[in-house]
Amino acid sequence: MAFFLSLALQAATLQPSRDDAEIVVLARKLRQIQVDMKLGKQAGKMALRRCRLTRGSGEPELDAIPCDVAQQCIAEEAATRKQLETCVENRSNMRIDAILVARRAS
Repeated sequence: MAFFLSLALQAATLQPSRDDAEIVVLARKLRQIQVDMKLGKQAGKMALRRCRLTRGSGEPELDAIPCDVAQQCIAEEAATRKQLETCVENRSNMRIDAILVARRAS
């Protein structure tokens, strides 16, 4: 038990790495983003009628993600809202990962 307490105390005193801090900052910015999206049907398929930011993060690279990936998912024929949500989440995560990799490389 004392061993685990010792490890917990050591972990609590460690400073977060630069990478961890960058992830936290990016997550905060992403949480700020709010999107107004309107879906409809066109020729029997889901269509993106409108997609716009109602609140941005202050970083155009991040702000572009929601509407860009939604358009890509619909173009690849996401047929239901659930499929669209899953596709948008997966593609958004890939874009965010790519942004983190690029920032770490610079």
